Amino acid sequence: MPMSFEDLFEEIKRQYDILNLVSQYVKLKRVGKNYVGLCPFHAEKTPSFTVNPEKQIFKCFGCGASGDVISFYMKIKGLDFRSALLELAERAGLEIKTLPFKEKKRERELVELNFKVAKIYQNFLHTHPLGDKARDYLKKRGLSEETWENFFLGYAPPEGRVLAGLLRASQFDMEQAIEAGLLKKMDDGSYLDLFRDRLVIPILNEKGECVGFAGRALSPDVEPKYLNSPETRLFKKSEILYGLFQSKEFIKKERSLYLVEGYFDYLSLWEREIKNVVATCGTALTERHVQKICSYAEDIYLLFDGDKAGKKAALRAISLFSKKNRLPQVISLPSEEDPDSFVQKFTKEQSEQLKEKLKELTLSAPAFAYHTLKHEFPSHPSKVFQELVELFSEIDDPLLEQEVCRELAFYLELPEGDIRRSLRKNKKSQPIQDKTSHMEEIKKEEGFLKIIAQYLVNYPEEIPSLEEVGLRKLLENFEEGPYQRFLLQLLELKPKEESQILSIPSPDFQELLSDLLFSPPFEDKKEVQEQIKRFIFLERKKREIKKIAESIKFFEKTGKREEIERILFSIKKAMTYKEISEI
Repeated sequence: MPMSFEDLFEEIKRQYDILNLVSQYVKLKRVGKNYVGLCPFHAEKTPSFTVNPEKQIFKCFGCGASGDVISFYMKIKGLDFRSALLELAERAGLEIKTLPFKEKKRERELVELNFKVAKIYQNFLHTHPLGDKARDYLKKRGLSEETWENFFLGYAPPEGRVLAGLLRASQFDMEQAIEAGLLKKMDDGSYLDLFRDRLVIPILNEKGECVGFAGRALSPDVEPKYLNSPETRLFKKSEILYGLFQSKEFIKKERSLYLVEGYFDYLSLWEREIKNVVATCGTALTERHVQKICSYAEDIYLLFDGDKAGKKAALRAISLFSKKNRLPQVISLPSEEDPDSFVQKFTKEQSEQLKEKLKELTLSAPAFAYHTLKHEFPSHPSKVFQELVELFSEIDDPLLEQEVCRELAFYLELPEGDIRRSLRKNKKSQPIQDKTSHMEEIKKEEGFLKIIAQYLVNYPEEIPSLEEVGLRKLLENFEEGPYQRFLLQLLELKPKEESQILSIPSPDFQELLSDLLFSPPFEDKKEVQEQIKRFIFLERKKREIKKIAESIKFFEKTGKREEIERILFSIKKAMTYKEISEI
């Protein structure tokens, strides 16, 4: 019988044992109640990836990845929550009656169509006389036929109705081809191919599905030089990284990644045995790209054009990575070079020399930023200083901040302390959270919310007692954050035992839950409970006093002194001096 999407989460958790599923991807060894192995999500030599079969959760103590069986499948396959759920359902033979399942089927049909179209274009490149021009072009660019095959390169003929005719003859759904961005419907009802007289580069997502195409003009007078598939439900340029599917195993092995901006920059590096590479798809780098890159590689190298535009793009990339507390290194090419032209100077057999040359041109992010900005503003050192502060001010990792301050102090010939103060003054993000102990976490809202979450996960029967002292109202007034959302969900569910908590169908919730369940237990439950209640009390009073302060300001402006005295007297009566001083 078909089941609802709401029941699906529960059924999948019943059908799949996390130990059995994880063992298909990770070699595990039993250690006590848990199983450990090398993390599949980051490179490591000592096993820190742990599976708890009793609670059906996993956690890596190296990279922090955690969650349940569905979270693991999402991460290992590079899927979103819905897609992971539906794939697992299909594997288990579960029938689903909801709209997401139909959408998933539609997406699969589009992927199959794209692959068939890629094959059509590939045949034109390899076997058709019309493909001579494209074959000559690829040979001039130094790409071997093996690379053509590896990346499914093809050729779209110049006559604009070839693909449309082939699809119609094969009785394909023409509207589906329009949805995939392959055809355009003309006013007279006929269909026109999107790609005409272009080298066609199929774009795969990280699962290896063909989600779109890029077409490279073969004549110098044709504009635009590159034509990408339009945005579709499959192809989102702000998320897709070209070559990630082919390169991800090399990236994991090398623990590093080269980021380039062009398809041929990527292909030229691959041709010369540098295979830990990805490229953006005709768009500027985005936060989503950065997040994906950071999940794959420890060391990141920016390899952009050497001109002014390329350097500007590198500075922007540094800013995006610094927000994630990661600093890439930058390979600074000569101003007249782009990655493809630079790499072309080396043969496939000179791969090691190329790597050495790239290493020679590599600068740290602070060094690259300083030299680039100094060249741009040679007569304005204060402008250089301010630009550098803006660039690195969103770092909130203390060790990374220290490293940046040390380097900038060297280049700017200023004390480290001055730079640190400037960075922190300019900081837009929240203060760095001190995580050295539970007592220090109490001083920070998010840190203490984590303690409350850990407490309630271990003692769900205590939820009513914390609600009585105002936890829910306090959470609703807090700035939104992961533990604030987690606790509100927990209060909404009102679980009485751990098994109910484990059944909440949210990947974000399950990821935090796994992290909390792997945390060490509290030594003294009663003491922690008292601290939590004290925190809730003081935070509520703090907010009340803020409102009172606003009232006092108002009465000061209106000259109502007696109202101010009445308010101050009520505060004194309601709270002890110790309570006021703690606030």
